[in-house]
Amino acid sequence: MNKRYYVLALLVCLILLVSACKKSGAASTGAPTKPFIGGTSGLTISFLKDNPQPEVTDDDTFAFKAIVSLKNEGEFQIRNGDIKANLVGFDPTDFDSDLSQVINRPLDDGIDLSGRRQDAEGNIVDGETAYISFPKDTDFRPRKFSGNTEFTFRADVCYAYQTKSNAKLCILRDMINVRDDAICKPTGSRTVYSTGAPVQVTNFRQSVVGKEKISFSFDISLSGNVDIFRDKNDVTPSSGFDSACPRDPRKRREVENKVKIQVKHIPPSDPIITNIKCGGLESGDQGIVTLVNGKRTLTCTADLDPNRNDLEKVIEVVMDYNVLDNKETKVLVKHLADTT
Repeated sequence: MNKRYYVLALLVCLILLVSACKKSGAASTGAPTKPFIGGTSGLTISFLKDNPQPEVTDDDTFAFKAIVSLKNEGEFQIRNGDIKANLVGFDPTDFDSDLSQVINRPLDDGIDLSGRRQDAEGNIVDGETAYISFPKDTDFRPRKFSGNTEFTFRADVCYAYQTKSNAKLCILRDMINVRDDAICKPTGSRTVYSTGAPVQVTNFRQSVVGKEKISFSFDISLSGNVDIFRDKNDVTPSSGFDSACPRDPRKRREVENKVKIQVKHIPPSDPIITNIKCGGLESGDQGIVTLVNGKRTLTCTADLDPNRNDLEKVIEVVMDYNVLDNKETKVLVKHLADTT
């Protein structure tokens, strides 16, 4: 037989081998191995095109609205009422309106705003978009000015959001004498995943404290140019814009850069991990912490069940907070020439 025949026979064998592996399930199904889509966005804020228009005329000759578009780019569903917006930067009476028409405005449709989500096969569904219209009941109509005048229209948007993060803790029957072929390493960095949201958990580490005790630490990091708040009484925008995202300097200092945190294992009733205590959390496994320069490190300890096997156990960190973000545009009010 010549060399060409041997090459052809080898190719046929390889094709048959690959085909057999696929049928036996040895090949990957393509389903995602990460629990979340990820990302650092919450709501994306913009003004609907030509709402408001960049140029209008004065003396009650031009009627218009300012319509704010809100798209949920994260993975948390915002409940109806947990989004409020104020339109600032100008005196509403200059536009034939009043303060009640431009503050504490909820979504126009009064719906829950779903975030991004993926199914078991990794197909991603985009988050929903909703709108808030100003003024609430009528239109803006500029009064008469003495000349062309430019105004800032800024939408301040306050909304309640949540991040879920999880990592696998390495738990072995013998945490001290670790075998070379152990299924995992009980000390060092652990991979952590977070849902798409402005606040993330990063830099997850684990260490061994004793035969039946472990320690783990992680960083809470704020991403993006937004402000976050959390009151100890869990105030959300449904209680009012100024309560959830206060503008009063004194109240703002009391609740800014704060996040409510809960650390738990899944399922909570499993006795493998018990007695979770984290430094800085009032209740040991939950409480409110303050970020400094957009960051905070938490260190926790937990007890292990003496009757355990070698395994990896999911630990979950849930963070709740209010976000204040804004978007602005300019409106030029052109003065119509006086007639004689």
